[in-house]
Amino acid sequence: MDNILFGKEKSEELERFLQNIHEKHFFELKKAAELPSSFWESYSSFANTVGGWIILGVLEDKPQNVITGVDNPEKALTNLWNQLSNRNKVSFRTVDNQDVNTYDLDGKKVIIVHVKEAPDIQKPVYLNDKLENTWIRTGDGDRKATKEELATFLRNAQPALDSLYADGFTIEDLDKESLITFKERVSMRFPKKNYIEMGNGEFLAEIGACGKDRVTNELKIKRGALLFLGKTNSIKELYPHYHVDYFNRKGSNERWSDRVSDDEPSDYEMNLYNFYNIVYGKMRLLLQEAFTLGQDQLRLPISDFDETLRECLVNCLAHADYTQGYPTTKIDVYDGWFCFINPGKMLVSPGQFIAGGDSRPRNELIMKLFRLLGASERQGFGGPLIYKSAVQNDFRRPEIRTDLERTELHVWNIDLADSYPELSEDAKTVLRVITKNGQALSINSVKNISNLTEYRIRKAVQDLESEDLIKKIGNGPTTKYTTKAASIEFLTQLQIALEELKKNLP
Repeated sequence: MDNILFGKEKSEELERFLQNIHEKHFFELKKAAELPSSFWESYSSFANTVGGWIILGVLEDKPQNVITGVDNPEKALTNLWNQLSNRNKVSFRTVDNQDVNTYDLDGKKVIIVHVKEAPDIQKPVYLNDKLENTWIRTGDGDRKATKEELATFLRNAQPALDSLYADGFTIEDLDKESLITFKERVSMRFPKKNYIEMGNGEFLAEIGACGKDRVTNELKIKRGALLFLGKTNSIKELYPHYHVDYFNRKGSNERWSDRVSDDEPSDYEMNLYNFYNIVYGKMRLLLQEAFTLGQDQLRLPISDFDETLRECLVNCLAHADYTQGYPTTKIDVYDGWFCFINPGKMLVSPGQFIAGGDSRPRNELIMKLFRLLGASERQGFGGPLIYKSAVQNDFRRPEIRTDLERTELHVWNIDLADSYPELSEDAKTVLRVITKNGQALSINSVKNISNLTEYRIRKAVQDLESEDLIKKIGNGPTTKYTTKAASIEFLTQLQIALEELKKNLP
């Protein structure tokens, strides 16, 4: 929701909106004669999560909220600006002039404050000059951050920790076989660098994976090098919570049919390099089973989807917070979709990830080592690749969720209709017609394309509306239906259209 909404709504529309909105992740309603002390708890929580709106002068109630108004709005605003400018009150200010607006609704003044999310480097945003007065937003309320959450905020605010030296660890803690095969693969990509002729220590120093202590002249490996190429036991000495898992859950079995994990016997040290190679190889084999029918009815492999999976896997491993105990870094494969989970909040917003061009991997060195392998898209453009692949193949669009604890990415290699197995075949047919048409369609248009009867189409439309998969536009004879595409999907489609336009320019 954009703050500009409130500035353009007519007063009666705004009043109706305020009467029916409820406290959710993005909204906090407060009955306020002036500026309530609880305002600052909500300010801290919104600034520390994804932002939100604090609405003063509205009491949440049923069946409708009550617009009570702020008795003394001038005093409330003066108090607001004074305390926002006081570093002893709030550690960081995310509210500017355009973020605070006052509205007169039948003589009652309502103040709406848009609290933007603070940059990670400024988090946590805390109150009264005490770090323990840090609040976060969960569900429809504010709560104090735990010690573990505070530690996560502070880690996120620091430069990439994987570039620090792993004190007490040496090249002997690296897996020799991993290091040799990694050096060979990088040498093949960059033959002029003569990496293959270098000793292991010289090679690692050349690519920035280790360095010499300027005081002792001792060669030290970096934390990211240990995670990427280390022996499993050595990794767990430095990162006790290190755990990577892959499960193949395809089919009707209640349990998994295949697993790759650091806690099961293996012929390989389960560092990130080997885990990546094994898991990506298994996912590519699974993709050979997936085909689409071309216009000539030949069986064609899905375009570029293996590259999508590779990018998802690299992002999952390079953005994980390996100091956290939960959740573990895990990849699950299901019939028609893949789930990538890593501990830690994504350090760019989902919108930035999709738009591309802005990259903040949690582990800079690990990402660099993946790029040396040619395993990652150029920095900051993995997100657009993932979304464009879904659009080009008519798959259900990827979904990404991120919070302080975890990041979870779902990608599908089936279309939107097939990703909802509970839908009837008629509902799937109607959804495919509406989705692939690219614009709103009337019942009659769907009938002409699908050859279903009007009765079956209307029943299917009711089912799709109840599942919140389509929306109605207009009323009566002009009624049409379209999919509920998220704004990120429109952005992806626009990017693809612009690229095609560029290709056709003289």
